[in-house]
Amino acid sequence: MAVNENVIAGNICKLYTRPPILTGYTYEPEEAYKARDDNRLLAIRIETNRSCNLRCRYCYAQSSDELVDKLDFAALEQIVSQAAELGAKSIVVIGGGEPTLHPQFRELISFIRANGMIPMVFTNTTNITAELACFLFDNNASIMGKCDSLQSSVQDYLAGSKGAFKKIRAGLNHLIDAGFTNPDGSHLLRLGVSFVSCRMNLSEVEDIWHYCRTNRIFPNMEVLTPTGRAFDMLQNQYLSTEEIKEHKLRLLKIDRKHYGYNWLAYTPLVASGCLQHLYSLYITLEGNVRPCAPTKFDQHPAFQRDGVYPYNVFRRSLKEIYCDPLFKYVRNIQKHLEGKCRDCSHLNECIGCRGYAYAVGVNEGAGPLKALRSECRQCFK
Repeated sequence: MAVNENVIAGNICKLYTRPPILTGYTYEPEEAYKARDDNRLLAIRIETNRSCNLRCRYCYAQSSDELVDKLDFAALEQIVSQAAELGAKSIVVIGGGEPTLHPQFRELISFIRANGMIPMVFTNTTNITAELACFLFDNNASIMGKCDSLQSSVQDYLAGSKGAFKKIRAGLNHLIDAGFTNPDGSHLLRLGVSFVSCRMNLSEVEDIWHYCRTNRIFPNMEVLTPTGRAFDMLQNQYLSTEEIKEHKLRLLKIDRKHYGYNWLAYTPLVASGCLQHLYSLYITLEGNVRPCAPTKFDQHPAFQRDGVYPYNVFRRSLKEIYCDPLFKYVRNIQKHLEGKCRDCSHLNECIGCRGYAYAVGVNEGAGPLKALRSECRQCFK
């Protein structure tokens, strides 16, 4: 008798629930596709400053304490207001460096909230004091912190800064004490930690996962991508497809056994599909707009017009860029996918990691759109 995989999958889903998501960071597939079809943004990711007190060896933006570039507050207000007009529900303050170093960081958080959106902040947490944690909690923020390792030596090495581990943990504890791990809704979390998985910390991934789940923290496992500083500093740390597969399946087993969660193992973000190309835009410190951080259209000559990248919020409105044929193409990328992604039965919740596909493809000499639509190299389906 033939085994019907769809029936088995359906029965499994009845035994478990979907894992919780981080408010304002990820959106469920149904909401993502509806936003795309309604020509509505759900979020933007915006760089605020290039300065950073760490020097992470995997940083896509290659930020450091030597870089002082920042967006002035008037520009931030302009971008946030235009995103609100396009229907955005959250503003992901991703820094480009460490956003808490921006001199008007608090004003930005207050402005986002005043415009009816969720401030979703990426931070290394080293600057999070007890008082700042309370301010962020009171302004309805969601926080994505950092936890690349539970070992100080490994965390300090990956962060490129001696003593980083101790400061990171102190900041996380302040956030926990402020109430970020006691969300109102069981499915919506307000605190996450991001960890970039590589050969150096792979043996710790399960322990980090348990730490997150038991503390009601969103575990944001990313896979080291060959872009930014990692391209030069961590060449020997990339994971193979087999290693990615092994650890995703282990984490799925852990979630089913210990926490009652079930999720698709093939999606690029573990336990949370990455569909941001459908509903989000990434805006650099220079105002250049990308589909996501690693999809660096602004650095590719194919998109230059007379030596200038035209998709810039200081040259065109965010609405004009959002409605441009190039970004419409990106939002409908599932129609153009190649390789095993093209006819995948899971396209309703996964389009692969377009940023990773783009970065690897361009590095290998492919044209930018061909790289963008190529099959996901991380997928083991």
